[in-house]
Amino acid sequence: METTTAIPSLAETLDRLARLEPVSSPVLSLYLNAQPDNRGKDHYAPFLRKELHGRLEQFEKRSPARESIEKDVERIETWLAEEVLPSANGIAIFACSATDFFEQLQLAAPIERHRLTVGDRPHLSPLARIVDLHPRHAVLLSDTNHARIFVFGRGRTIEREEVSSLKLSRTDAGGWSQMRYQRHVEDHWLHHAKDVVEALGRIVAEDRAEYVFLAGDEVIVPLLQDHLPKDLAKKVIGVLRLEMRASEQDVMEAAGKALAEHVAKAEAERIETLRGEWRAGRLAAAGPQDVLVALENGQVEELWISSAFAESGDGHPGISPVDDFVQRALATDAKVRFVENPELLAEMNGVVAALRYKPGASPRDNSPVERKVGA
Repeated sequence: METTTAIPSLAETLDRLARLEPVSSPVLSLYLNAQPDNRGKDHYAPFLRKELHGRLEQFEKRSPARESIEKDVERIETWLAEEVLPSANGIAIFACSATDFFEQLQLAAPIERHRLTVGDRPHLSPLARIVDLHPRHAVLLSDTNHARIFVFGRGRTIEREEVSSLKLSRTDAGGWSQMRYQRHVEDHWLHHAKDVVEALGRIVAEDRAEYVFLAGDEVIVPLLQDHLPKDLAKKVIGVLRLEMRASEQDVMEAAGKALAEHVAKAEAERIETLRGEWRAGRLAAAGPQDVLVALENGQVEELWISSAFAESGDGHPGISPVDDFVQRALATDAKVRFVENPELLAEMNGVVAALRYKPGASPRDNSPVERKVGA
């Protein structure tokens, strides 16, 4: 059995950062696209020279805020010069020297564009979008003797494990002996399937994978499906056509393509359901104003933001309205989802929310049946 150590969830980091209280000192949030060119070089240095040092001029000289940012700029430049990994395609840094806060993330998933904001807390909508675009997903590739389990997320392999059973030797015995041997073979397959499902369940739980793909021959896949517990079976969204010897990169690419197709379809269906709830005046709110009220009341269970609405906050010098929406949602344990097709949310002005309870009511006023509609 081969295993690798699981990487801490980016979603957990996002949740922790969203719960930080606002501070009176300036907090820098820096996002960099670190994808190299065909010569292996990054191109964020000009942005840093212009934006980091340019932002200093917005603060009065020798003021506490200016001194805090000067220290942040020095620390950020030192860290970028010494600590960036060649594999990093995206970098996020949050800093506030006045409160001794400095956190950096190196991501295999790319960040679309450079961003720098200064506010009273971290700017998190770009990070939330990465979490949503790159959910953790597991792939189980198996035959009747051997299985390979992968967990992918953010463009990298988070975990891999192999499960093997002893191969059975063939026999030429006929009659009842052959029948007994066949039963023995089928029993062997069954035990292998159970062992593999047990390993898959453990890995999915430990790594918090949201989706699962199965892949294998016509014998093992039905056995695996028959023995999946209900909670794990709900996460299975497809069966991939892959050779047992497929490379890890091929497995990742096949799963990524299938996942994107599944998410796009599920996204459109979910938005249509919420549109119906909103039009009927039930468990949904739409439009920035109504959604903000719902967020302030802690009613939101699921927040959907169009990519166009999210990008409308780009270039905002501080915490943009989109950031405020995202942070309010995360702080109340609501899911944050981004819709890449802006037409899906055009009628709702770029934002819609599934609600925990009806507008104007308290949670106790809603029956379990009403509550389930928005889940």
